[in-house]
Amino acid sequence: MKKYKLTAQQKVCYQTEGYVVLPEVFTQTECREFTIYMMDLQAGRRKLDGFQPRQPDEWGRTHNQHAYDAVAMQWLVDPRLDQPLYDCLGQEADGIQTMYFWKGSEQRRHQDQFYLPSCMSAWIALQDVGVNNGTIYIQPGSHRHRLVTRHNFGETGEFHGMDYNDAVDLIFQRNNLPEIPVEVSTGDVVMLHGALVHRGGPILDSGSFRHVLANHYIPRGSTDWHLGWPRYGFDEHRR
Repeated sequence: MKKYKLTAQQKVCYQTEGYVVLPEVFTQTECREFTIYMMDLQAGRRKLDGFQPRQPDEWGRTHNQHAYDAVAMQWLVDPRLDQPLYDCLGQEADGIQTMYFWKGSEQRRHQDQFYLPSCMSAWIALQDVGVNNGTIYIQPGSHRHRLVTRHNFGETGEFHGMDYNDAVDLIFQRNNLPEIPVEVSTGDVVMLHGALVHRGGPILDSGSFRHVLANHYIPRGSTDWHLGWPRYGFDEHRR
């Protein structure tokens, strides 16, 4: 299994732009087998305790499938992600969340750290992903600007009474930075800073799939993890 380590240039890209693309981390075969596995679960052809099959046209996303599925856990703590996460965070990473997407989310602009303090993401493309099948759009450099927090919506906060996504749209405009689509190939991994402003783009090719696994991690030394979900190191030990 190939070991990955960010180059000096990739580290600078992550620090300044808030993201970096790692090509061909996972093989075509691995990605294809995982998507078949997830299609079988969704259709009810495969049974898994904890997973509820969906309606034929209900795709949505999964949340924390690794909590009951050894396959999802293997993808969360795959050793090929260990060093790149260390290089981004500056310390060991703990896995806290998995989300599997069969199709594009078209979710409005947001910052992951609003929901998951101190986090970053490893966004794994299980097929070719581009503007036609609903890739994400990011605002490079936005992680170095303002992070919208829950405190901002309190009675004395700037965004009191506002919708969260409207507030992020306002920050997006204030940042005055361009927005770009992420276009990657099967097996590529996009490392995303948790304060980066991003959204799910429109699905231009109606009905198309966009198989992606979004893993979220926090630094081992993080003390502001308040959601109570288990933290898993790359030794798969619960912390």
